[in-house]
Amino acid sequence: MSKFLSHRLDDPAAWYGPTLESDKSWIYTLSKEDISELDKAIVKVQDKPVRQITRKDFPLTRLGERLMIIKEIVDKGLGVSLLRGLPVDHMTTDQTERALWGMGQYVGIPQPQDAARETLHHVRDTGVKVEADPNLRTYQTNAEQSFHNDGGDLVMLLCRRSAKFGGTSRMASALTIFNEIIKIEPELAMVLQEPFYFDARGQQLPGCPSIQKVPIFVWYANRLNVLHKRPYIELAQRFKEVPPMNERQVAALDLLDELCANPRIHFAFEMMPGDIQVASNFSILHARDAFQDFLDSDKKRHMIRLWLGLPFGRKLPKVFNGTREFGPLFDITGRMK
Repeated sequence: MSKFLSHRLDDPAAWYGPTLESDKSWIYTLSKEDISELDKAIVKVQDKPVRQITRKDFPLTRLGERLMIIKEIVDKGLGVSLLRGLPVDHMTTDQTERALWGMGQYVGIPQPQDAARETLHHVRDTGVKVEADPNLRTYQTNAEQSFHNDGGDLVMLLCRRSAKFGGTSRMASALTIFNEIIKIEPELAMVLQEPFYFDARGQQLPGCPSIQKVPIFVWYANRLNVLHKRPYIELAQRFKEVPPMNERQVAALDLLDELCANPRIHFAFEMMPGDIQVASNFSILHARDAFQDFLDSDKKRHMIRLWLGLPFGRKLPKVFNGTREFGPLFDITGRMK
């Protein structure tokens, strides 16, 4: 059974932005040998449907070993890694998909990202506003994405094209933020370990309600887990059955978001074409600035995203079962619950 955490955590994933900026060990640049392996693997599976490609189909000797190291760093260490140098300028969309999917096979098992159980998402601006469509998600717009986390144990986000202006990426350690809240307002750290209501945006698992009732921080099996989406918490207020947030809840969310926005805590960087961000969805919150796109559709900002689950990954609290972010992880063979 989960218990409230009332003390600071000493953990490699509890980093501060300036420290991460000065430590380049979490960044790996693909070598000529890595790219050669990828090129050969892509050719090998060029006639196979992307979502049917397995690790066995996609041989990566040198790069495969590196990807497995990165998985361990992200899951049990720093919580984040960045791969650079995928030659996307010389790759078609299909080849880029195959490269990301094939590399992902060395990291984990692709997880569903929506109600249709799609496992590979193209992140583009649809031109629609979140307020206009109750099932639209913020990543489908050019609006700012406030600090949040995705689903699965890990996320792999590949940049195929960057925006004309804006779109700066930001990452913050949820563990660092929790430590700061314990120091500043310990009572609010307890509030954040009590349930909040989230709008599932129509992407809930079959048989599950359109509202999720989950704490933002969950201390379980000696690990701190986070689930945070402030806009979806506020959008959940549209449901009649959701009670209004009280002053303590609003104050706790305000403090959390204030800390996320602090440049002493988060790390801001530009994702360039060919970059692949790998982050833990249990310990890292990420954000994106609003952006202005090119008019030419062939130049518009384009990201490709995988959510990945880990066999024998961290133990999961029951409150995550049924959530669209983490619920599918309970079905992974060998998963320790």
